[in-house]
Amino acid sequence: MGKLFWKIFLGFSLTLLITGAGVGAAIYLNEREPANEEGFLQDRRADFVVGITANTLQYGGKEGVQALFRNWPGRKAPTVLVINQAGEDIQGRTVLPDTLRQAISALEQDPATPSVRRAQAVDGDEYVLFVPADSADAAGPPKYNPRLNMELQALIALLACLLFSAGFAAYLSRPIKLLRKASHQLAEGDLKVRVSPELANRNDELTDLGKDFDYMATRLQTLLDAQRLLLHDVSHELRSPVARMRLAVGLAQQQPDKLASALSRIERETERLDELLGQMLTLSRLESGIGSGGSEKLNLNDLLANIVQDANFEAEAVGSRIQLNATQEIILQGHEELLRRAFENIIRNALKYNRDGETIEVSIQKGDKLLSVEVRDHGPGLPDNEIANVFQPFYRVAGTDTPGNTGYGLGLAIAKRAIEHHQGSIIISNCSDGGLRVRCLFPVSIAG
Repeated sequence: MGKLFWKIFLGFSLTLLITGAGVGAAIYLNEREPANEEGFLQDRRADFVVGITANTLQYGGKEGVQALFRNWPGRKAPTVLVINQAGEDIQGRTVLPDTLRQAISALEQDPATPSVRRAQAVDGDEYVLFVPADSADAAGPPKYNPRLNMELQALIALLACLLFSAGFAAYLSRPIKLLRKASHQLAEGDLKVRVSPELANRNDELTDLGKDFDYMATRLQTLLDAQRLLLHDVSHELRSPVARMRLAVGLAQQQPDKLASALSRIERETERLDELLGQMLTLSRLESGIGSGGSEKLNLNDLLANIVQDANFEAEAVGSRIQLNATQEIILQGHEELLRRAFENIIRNALKYNRDGETIEVSIQKGDKLLSVEVRDHGPGLPDNEIANVFQPFYRVAGTDTPGNTGYGLGLAIAKRAIEHHQGSIIISNCSDGGLRVRCLFPVSIAG
């Protein structure tokens, strides 16, 4: 058992014991037999037997009282003194003068003491009835040992208190112990550990804590899986150009007359490596929350116009063109280089898959709450189940790459993170008449 269990156990045990002792003491003091200074008994048992005896005397006379005591249920009849006007008990028992005097005095008090009564028999004689204090053990039901009974009750109460405290302490400390064990498993690399199924029936704050732990474990598992996948993809992408460079070096060594061709190949592969490493660096900076330079005011129309102008050189080679539509000038507060990379990747990606001869539309729209930049191509589009995957680093949809028209699968991943860096979002959808629509949405608060 842990320290928390013992703290809860002892805390509840002491609380219950102190409370039980206080309540028990109050009951004991209220119920105990008062062997008081008056010499006669004053409690409910005495009130009861004196009342029964008085009623019997009133309607049955002395003979009725004697018959009552002879037939009293139990091992011994109560010691109720029935004193006549001569100061004698009708059954001949000893009557102490001081006790009789105190009983008569109690009758004259206001209010009168219920355990001392004056009753008139059927023959008209009056009698004083009370139970002497020295015979208190005979005033009620069969005798028992009150001390032994009290000790037994205290023992039962103690055991019940300890059992309840132990159960309640275990109920509270079990989730903590479970979370501690799961934390150790998580630290050891077991990312599949979860605690919510074992806490599902509690429905309290510890259940919420368990759900938060499971969410944390899921996020860690997702991030680490993504990191492993990214490392695998990076190594794969780096291996291909490095292998081609080694082949070019080997070819140059074996055939010196092809040195120029080999150097040209090495130069192209070096440029590919430089481009890949640059995109990886940009993606890494975005994922770590490091921007590219400081935030500044920039003209969104001019930024997109420059990107469209550069991309149109490539579009014209295949008989296509890129058209920019903007109804008003938009000034943004943001990172120019990040936005340039994002929009350039989206536009060049549209150009890559657009049908030859078709126009790519780039439009800017500003509403009451959102600023939208939309890029629409006329290519084959994407399968619906692949749309969410294209934002993953190094992900490429199967069958979309063609010779001379390949990529690394980093463009849209960089675009998504750059736009999210500006409090925006990116949405991809297929057009009903073919092609793909990419919408970049920003809050109007970043527009001047």
